Amino acid sequence: MTTVAAPLALGFETLFRKLLFPLFMGDDFELARAFLGPLLTPVAWAFCGVALLANVAGLALHTRLVRRAMARLPAEKRELPAERERAELGAFLVAASVPQLPCIASTLMFMLGAQLLPVLVAVGIGSLGVVVQALRTRGETR
Repeated sequence: MTTVAAPLALGFETLFRKLLFPLFMGDDFELARAFLGPLLTPVAWAFCGVALLANVAGLALHTRLVRRAMARLPAEKRELPAERERAELGAFLVAASVPQLPCIASTLMFMLGAQLLPVLVAVGIGSLGVVVQALRTRGETR
């Protein structure tokens, strides 16, 4: 579920905008999107780069959180696989949010008028970062 959070946010935002905004705002919101689109599309592309950096930061944070969690355990528990798995999972759940932050921000750019392509690229990059973290976590707990 963690891996698909950003794509689900994009889908939910789009559905929400298509179904509810016309009821409450009429055509005004689409006019605002048309005006803001050329301004926000470069910002959405910038979020692609931010997503790449966030992937690296998320991996580094994951490693640091696991080390910290393991260091806090008593020495006799550090060698237990269950404790290692618990530390890995906790670190993953926190660190996986890092690559998703620019993805969620890029979906907001789409809601406000940016083109879809840079948003899809940013969401793909961030989702890939979460998958890499998940695979890394799974590999380290075996």
